[in-house]
Order: sequence, then C-alpha cells, then structure tokens
Amino acid sequence: MNPLYDVFFWATIATATMFLETVVFISRRRYRRIVYALAGISAIILFEVPRFIIPLLPQPSIGLDPKLALYIGGGIFALGISIMFISFYQLKTAVQDGKRNLQTSGIYGIVRHPMYMGDVIWPLGWSLALNALYALALTPLWLILRLSFSILEEEKLIEKYGDAYREYIRRVKKRIIPGVI
Repeated sequence: MNPLYDVFFWATIATATMFLETVVFISRRRYRRIVYALAGISAIILFEVPRFIIPLLPQPSIGLDPKLALYIGGGIFALGISIMFISFYQLKTAVQDGKRNLQTSGIYGIVRHPMYMGDVIWPLGWSLALNALYALALTPLWLILRLSFSILEEEKLIEKYGDAYREYIRRVKKRIIPGVI
C-alpha cells in the first residue's frame, strides 16, 4: 500500500511534528526568531494538514447515516474552526505598544488554551462529517498532544507573566475543555 493513502502514516507525521515542536519550544536554548518562525510554520503544515487529510483516506465508516454525519460533524468542525479564529483574534487584540499582554478575558476567561480547544474540536467534527472511524479514533491522541504541550507552555507563561499568570490559573481552572480538562 502506498503510504500516502495510509491513515497511520499521516498520524505519525502529525505526532512526530508535535513532538519536534515541543522539543524546540521547551529547549532552554535561545534560537533566532527565524527558527521559531520555521518551527511554527512547519507545525501548521505538518500537524494540521495531515489531520485534515486523515479523514479523507480509505478507512472503515463510523456507521452513521451520511447526511446526519455531515450535518453534525460539519457543525462541530465549524465550531472548532470558529473557536480557533476567535482565540487568535483575541490574542492579537492583547498586543499594545508592540508588547503582548496576558489575555484573560473573552474566550480566555473560559479555558486557558482555547486555541487548542478549537484544534481538538475541528478534527472531531471533520472525522464525523466524513464518517471516518480511524480519524475519529485518533481524536484522543490530538487531545493528549495538545494537553501535553499546554502543560509545558504554561511553564514558559509563568516565567513570562509571573504572579499574573498564577492568578489566571487559579481563576480559570481548565486548560482546554471547559469543565473537564
């Protein structure tokens, strides 16, 4: 079988990319901005794109009525993408005088990492919309990867924002999923 048609080939690419992004991110070494920019761009291409492709590949069906799957999954997909865009917009509005301030209101007042919430929700919806069993089964992996990254990211955020971020953690208890994680 051609690996380009293999769900697990693409899942491996996405997982390895998240691992490498984590290594660069948590490294105490100071890289040039270009290294961080390239890591971010490669993460978008090699983490997000495979997760978009996976449900399109041949695999067993979830067994839902195709029309129902499309409507439910499409709605969940749209919700996830919307959450990501809202999160991104709210982060951009937190920049004043070229300095990023800690964003704690809006969607950031519900969970500490709403962009990751959207990034876990959209593949769930996409998998349902396309009735893709293996893609749906991989959803917990995406959550675990994002949760792991958020834990490491929070160490950096505490270093950067100090007591303000500790207070934010105390006030907003959940990292990614409201009321759950």
